[in-house]
Amino acid sequence: MSLLKKTIASFGIGSAKVNTKVTNDVVKQGETLHGSIIVLGGDAEQEIESIKLQLMTLYGRENTDSLTRAEILTHKVNEPFTIKQGEKKEIPFSFEIPLDTPMTMWDPETQLNVPPVWIETGLEIKAAFDPRDKDNISVEPTESYQRIIDAVKMLGFGFRQMENEKTPRAIDTERAYVQQFEFEPKLGKYARKLEELELYIVPGEKETQVYFEVDKYTGEPSGSIFDKLNLNEYRGSITLENETIINDIDHVCDQLEDIIDSVV
Repeated sequence: MSLLKKTIASFGIGSAKVNTKVTNDVVKQGETLHGSIIVLGGDAEQEIESIKLQLMTLYGRENTDSLTRAEILTHKVNEPFTIKQGEKKEIPFSFEIPLDTPMTMWDPETQLNVPPVWIETGLEIKAAFDPRDKDNISVEPTESYQRIIDAVKMLGFGFRQMENEKTPRAIDTERAYVQQFEFEPKLGKYARKLEELELYIVPGEKETQVYFEVDKYTGEPSGSIFDKLNLNEYRGSITLENETIINDIDHVCDQLEDIIDSVV
């Protein structure tokens, strides 16, 4: 390569471009994501040090509307290689989606997944720009994860919303965020007794931890002394074996009901 071409490449002029194609853009927690990366050479030959795929999401914090980027996983695709001027390379990849990747839901109003989960692809090029490609994916829950949600609904609670939230101190996870589910009592004995039930689900290979916050109904207006001092909130957690969750949903309901009954 001539000195001029090297200089052009080093400043990112005519840099290589990258495009990621995901074969299965709907994937369950714990399943393998497959796809390929297409690298197209620019106006000059370039040394590609590595290609990295980052599985990303966003999470929020209390009392603020701002969202923070969070890396779920980084997967290195290849060893260093040279991409020639105008050359096209296709590199296959596959990696396992972590069990604690947030499940997503389609929002018909925004036409987007909530919370967002995406693959961000980056070329590491020495002394040059880092071109990136972003591909959204949909994440479905494992059977045990879904059955916990189903158990709550069986107790008469209606789903209100879910979001990624900065991890509260009481929750045992290395993640900066955790997925939160909010339910409100619609039917049965908890109607008019509870304001809401919040669940944080932390899945594992054999067990799932369920953290909860129960807001008792006080009849007091928002901003009252009960709200300010959190006098109506009760927190706790249970650990359930995944096999039990899948095969005995009645047991899950009983465990959750015992916890809620102790509050009301």
